[in-house]
Amino acid sequence: MRLIKPKKIEKGDTVGLVSPSAPLAGLVPHRTEKAIKMLEEMGFKVKIGKNALKVKGYTAGSPKERAEDINSFFKDKEVKAIICFIGGNHSNQILKYLDFRLIKNNPKIFVGYSDATVLHFAFYTQCNLVTFYGPAALTQFAENPRILPYTEKYFKKALMESKSIGKIKPSLYWTDEILDWFKK
Repeated sequence: MRLIKPKKIEKGDTVGLVSPSAPLAGLVPHRTEKAIKMLEEMGFKVKIGKNALKVKGYTAGSPKERAEDINSFFKDKEVKAIICFIGGNHSNQILKYLDFRLIKNNPKIFVGYSDATVLHFAFYTQCNLVTFYGPAALTQFAENPRILPYTEKYFKKALMESKSIGKIKPSLYWTDEILDWFKK
């Protein structure tokens, strides 16, 4: 099986933000705005999925709507990378609505973690697509005052450079602080 590695992204490229599961992007607009601002400060243009800010119970819209955002960004020639706003518990619901032929024929960077793992596995098994288990928009990109240097460094190394990422060194700093995202 030959793996398909998507092209690297560059400053000026457009990234698409999706909510394949939880509706937090629609519930915490200040974090959503911060994530968008951070990506723009890093030099990217940002598009938000048509359904990404929806709140429908525990999800960001119906399974069909959430899959529609992913399919549309794989189809959109302007979008070079797709980043999940956050994980959740319901990404598995969208699998039957994803257009794997479209995705395989339009390989792009896909980034997310936690519940997005099911999507990484699906893109690998159905499309042979290399994806990136990495930062989510609402967590790492919405930090104050900005994305942590360690995260930014490895994000850029993995997605913006052609050469191998090399040895990954552990971060010297971390936190287990729990923030109330519903408060600014």
